[in-house]
Amino acid sequence: MMSDLATVHIIRFDPSIDEDERIETYRDIPYIGCSVLDVLEYIYEERDSTLAFRGPCAAGCCKGCIVIINGKPGLACEIPAEAQMTIEPLHKFEIIKDIVVDFSRLK
Repeated sequence: MMSDLATVHIIRFDPSIDEDERIETYRDIPYIGCSVLDVLEYIYEERDSTLAFRGPCAAGCCKGCIVIINGKPGLACEIPAEAQMTIEPLHKFEIIKDIVVDFSRLK
């Protein structure tokens, strides 16, 4: 039987205080009918207000919410959430905090 609740693993890293990245696991997260961004917002609002992520437009226009979801890059506002997810920051970019990376070198 499939559960209506997800387990979400998020790579966390704050360069101002952490020496290494760590995996934070959030269990029993609603995900049916949600985007990955919806799940991140739920975690932030209901479980952990220290989580840093981008998601300003929620329409796929700005591309700011791009992260690695289960090993593949994608826009958190467009990718449907799954029962098991690992969310990481984009590789090859400096991490500002958690899954927020510095895109300034693209300008």
